[in-house]
Amino acid sequence: MNYRINSKAVALVLLLVAVAIALFAWTLVSAPTEVQKDGLQSATTTAQDATRLLTAKHQYRGGVHTIAGQVDLPTPCHKLVVEPFFTEPEKKVELRFSTTVGEESCATVVTPTPFKVTFEAPETININAVWDGAPVRLNLLPVGPDSSIDDGGYVKG
Repeated sequence: MNYRINSKAVALVLLLVAVAIALFAWTLVSAPTEVQKDGLQSATTTAQDATRLLTAKHQYRGGVHTIAGQVDLPTPCHKLVVEPFFTEPEKKVELRFSTTVGEESCATVVTPTPFKVTFEAPETININAVWDGAPVRLNLLPVGPDSSIDDGGYVKG
């Protein structure tokens, strides 16, 4: 058997191998890296993905807004504080959610924590929220003025 090596075929194979190696190297260099902190993995996300969604009940009765819900805190040692903050007189209120951790050592156990905040304002006021300084998307479920906001338990946010 007499085989003739076609130089064009060899060149094509070598070119394809070189392209495959280059693409592999490029994906290794340009792939987003993941950071490991305290045993938790964190990957890069878009700003919208990182925005927390908070669902809660909202009632307006007699000039008073009441917002109630439930959020998950990382440990039973975390404490939740929710305060209304008026950013423009009578036009906009910002609910400021913040968490603090006590001095004691605490196991990482997700803890459902109810919240309820009330404030006086016109019915048409704009309501926004932040969680430890980061923006929060609010999903407020209306409760009629003749109903109790506490009926049916808290909505998990």
